[in-house]
Amino acid sequence: MTPAPSDYSPLVDPELATRQRDRVLYKMAQAGYLSLSEAQTLSAQPLILQRGPLNRFQRQAPYFSDYVRQQLPKLVKPQLLQAGGIRVETTLNPHWQQAAEAAIAKVVREQGKGQQFQQASLVAIDPRRGAIQAMVGGIDYSQNQFNRAVQAQRQPGSTFKTFVYATAIAAGISPYKSFYDADYVIDGYRPRNYNNHYRYAHVSLHNALAASLNVIAVQTLVDVGWKPTIKIARQLGIESELAPTYSLALGASEVNLLELTSAYGTLANRGQRHAPFAIQRILDRQGKVLYQRQSQPKTGIDSDTAAIVTWMLQDVVNAGTGQSARLGRPVAGKTGTSDQARDLWFVGYIPQLVTGVWLGNDDSKPTQGASTTAAATWRDFMLKVVPGLPVEPFPKLPKLEGRKGTIKAEAIKPKRTYYASTAPQYSPTPRRRYRQTPPNSVQTYAPSSRSRSRRPYRLRSSTYAAPAPAPAVL
Repeated sequence: MTPAPSDYSPLVDPELATRQRDRVLYKMAQAGYLSLSEAQTLSAQPLILQRGPLNRFQRQAPYFSDYVRQQLPKLVKPQLLQAGGIRVETTLNPHWQQAAEAAIAKVVREQGKGQQFQQASLVAIDPRRGAIQAMVGGIDYSQNQFNRAVQAQRQPGSTFKTFVYATAIAAGISPYKSFYDADYVIDGYRPRNYNNHYRYAHVSLHNALAASLNVIAVQTLVDVGWKPTIKIARQLGIESELAPTYSLALGASEVNLLELTSAYGTLANRGQRHAPFAIQRILDRQGKVLYQRQSQPKTGIDSDTAAIVTWMLQDVVNAGTGQSARLGRPVAGKTGTSDQARDLWFVGYIPQLVTGVWLGNDDSKPTQGASTTAAATWRDFMLKVVPGLPVEPFPKLPKLEGRKGTIKAEAIKPKRTYYASTAPQYSPTPRRRYRQTPPNSVQTYAPSSRSRSRRPYRLRSSTYAAPAPAPAVL
């Protein structure tokens, strides 16, 4: 079978496998390993197969084990691997791994059919070392060995907004800075909030992240620029290619779950980045150390920025879109949903552990689910592992106003920006009608039709159609 296992396998093509067997037997006879009569006797026998489960399908944490095997050639010389007998000490926590596998199996079993997703993955990392504590790459390794935690490149949706806001905070921008939340168009690109819902009011970065408002995220990106945002994302741990487009703010560039979780881990570790790893030590058969993990953290972002972003992400869980991830202890995290709910995400952390969850389909078919399901799965896993971890507070919040940035923003200069619609009219009382006025529009006061009465003036606003000189309003 060696020249072509997939072709000569008796499970694939018994007839071809039989011909190949006979060919090898006669070659062995010609080489003197068998007599001609022995070769003829053996070739006359039918194929006898003894089916059984493959050993690699019975391994503990098979997706993690495969990942370890892929990392070995980077750490040990090939000849040592071929000689065999080496011992590999990994970072896996067996109890946490069992909890991760149970949480993933449960959500697909109980929610997958109704919400139309068939796959899920989970990664848990110690942010203070970068050690991968648990990894689930799918729901059934025996059927599909594709590791969705490492190999699948998917759009992160709103989980990427965290990096946009982190860039703004690092540039010295206050989390209380506000932008106008309305139907917004920039250079022909028209981001839309979930369900096309707009507040027609100024919303701070802090509140916009908690509510996951797309329009505010794009305006923030315009304010800080593509290059600084991509640089910060890289420093935090994103290694995949990031395209400098307006949709970058909404997670249009694909990433994998491992790097996304690791990047959030940098925030959990007060801005200090440890690259994720699965192998702690490698020894030969005599016990000699062939490899020992040694690494120094790199600064991904300043500690004050990490503390402020963590505070903002806490409100995502406490009062925003991530409430399904509450644990009864300090938690920071962010939900994410890609276009047509093809990808459902939640990445969250406590000071000692960062975990990421993805739900979706391998063929990228839309789901009928929501990122709250991913958040609930995250909670299901975390509730089984956090009892052994003491409750730790997040870092104290530094001052929010008057900070000096550690990076320089490079604001994008769009050719044309405007708000495509104004606020709808509303009636506080049956006898008075008011309309909110979008920014930069012209306000005029005119007496009502009954000008001689003592009734108050009516507020009118001009139709807002001209491009705004700048989408940001302090």
